[in-house]
Amino acid sequence: MTLKLFTCKKPFFIFLTIAVSSIPLFSFAQLGNIMYGLHRQMNPSSVSLVEIDPSTGVMTPVGNQVLSTTINTTGVSLNPYEMSYSYQDDNSWLTLSVLDGSILSDVTVNLPSATGDFNNFRFNTADSVMYGLYSQINYNPNTGQYSGDMRLASCDLSTGLVTLISPSSIATSYTMAGAVINPHLMVYYFISEDRLKGLDLYNGTIFSQPLITIPSGGNSFDNFAYNCGDTTMYGLIMQNGVKCLGKIDAATGIVTPLPTQLNLPNYIMNAATIDPLSGIYYFETMSNTGVVLMGLSLIDGSIVSSIEIPNGSYFDMFRIENDCFEAFPTRVNPAADLNAQQQAAFEFGPNPFSSFVEVNLSEKPTEVKLHNVLGQAFPISWDFTTELHVDFPALEKGFYWLTMELTEGPQTILLQKD
Repeated sequence: MTLKLFTCKKPFFIFLTIAVSSIPLFSFAQLGNIMYGLHRQMNPSSVSLVEIDPSTGVMTPVGNQVLSTTINTTGVSLNPYEMSYSYQDDNSWLTLSVLDGSILSDVTVNLPSATGDFNNFRFNTADSVMYGLYSQINYNPNTGQYSGDMRLASCDLSTGLVTLISPSSIATSYTMAGAVINPHLMVYYFISEDRLKGLDLYNGTIFSQPLITIPSGGNSFDNFAYNCGDTTMYGLIMQNGVKCLGKIDAATGIVTPLPTQLNLPNYIMNAATIDPLSGIYYFETMSNTGVVLMGLSLIDGSIVSSIEIPNGSYFDMFRIENDCFEAFPTRVNPAADLNAQQQAAFEFGPNPFSSFVEVNLSEKPTEVKLHNVLGQAFPISWDFTTELHVDFPALEKGFYWLTMELTEGPQTILLQKD
């Protein structure tokens, strides 16, 4: 079933299908560049949660739990706010503490259909939800034909319930080249049929789907990761192996290479993360002696670190602790009926605000409303004398839309709570 829906067209990849994977992240008291992942030893066979310093290669066990020996290697979910990460073990979600490695929960994956799958999942730090691709094969008894049905979905890790977001199918396949979430735009990206498909996290519809082009030459753009430091996606340009590091314009699909040529024979799929503070892209390649964790500069694509994983073992599905920590969406939910184009040219402040905002208006509004970028409304109090004064309740840090009903129509301004 999944072979009909999911395609992998790159023979020079090394894909570890027999191992466990897990997504690791943060040491949350002081976020730094520590990575978390699953250390998989082959002889004797064992899987354990570890943290690793990518600059030194020092690997430290996190707890001593004996974990599963099979996983869904298409994705993992790290929650930096609850200090946990989750991965799919066969037919269940296993959630682990990154503090001591203890098992926090183990729930059965509850799919919309017994014939479906949930893959390519990623955690979104902007709304603390895990998103992925739900797919199933539909059979038409009238034609005798099978067709793929793929939709954006979310999963509640406390119950295992997978919920469809897309109202209809958005693709029939995806390529095992990675998946990322832009937490600012609230868009989930994956590659399908040579296109970089972006799905709106608010409603599951197609946000963008440009054809991927590499003007400098290359067969494909793979293993991409999102960098919150410069809001850009980076990945590997492939041509008879790993040619170089590149970055892609999500709106046009154009891939631009970084100058350093790598010419590596392979990479291990679905293992890439970016440290936004140091500007380093991490991925793994396979050498004659084993797995090598490499760090590439986002400036020129040069190799800045190279760590050999202990011989006879693997470091799976790693994530770095400060990756997009505390990111906030800047694109409003379309369902909120708030348009960024409505941004008014009023004088207002302070912005960012703490407890109040004053707006210079020539007339008293008939109504004043406040929404966050998810479209949720919040109660406010306001008065108007020579200008509009708005007092806010206790709000979480982030972006908010203030809408004022005036004679000329509704006017909206974007505010930031610090």
